[in-house]
Amino acid sequence: METRKRLAKIVLVFVGCFALCWFPNHVLYMYRSFNYNEIDPSLGHMIITLVARVLSFSNSCVNPFALYLLSESFRRHFNSQLCCRRKRPHQRSTSYLLNSSNVRMTSLKSNVKNTVTSTSLLNGQSRQEASL
Repeated sequence: METRKRLAKIVLVFVGCFALCWFPNHVLYMYRSFNYNEIDPSLGHMIITLVARVLSFSNSCVNPFALYLLSESFRRHFNSQLCCRRKRPHQRSTSYLLNSSNVRMTSLKSNVKNTVTSTSLLNGQSRQEASL
């Protein structure tokens, strides 16, 4: 039930942002549709038209910021994808680190039935195993 409330809040914020950003543009369209015979050459009308258009186009830019502020999971995933934040390397078990750093395994097949495996340790010791 809590997730539904959170989702409803996010949707309401998006609808509110959409209405706020597009309302001035729609008001201008209504004004022009009733006054289509007269052209308003004033500077104030041109500035209002420019602000309304920029505000309507900025609606696309506002959505990710609103989602970042409202959704914790979006914020967590977004932060993990940033290039400037380095991820901490995963902690590996010490047995894995010892095995992977000290042992190098190679296998040579002499024929189909016999396989010779040579294990080289980094400190110079070597060991050979043969399996038939």
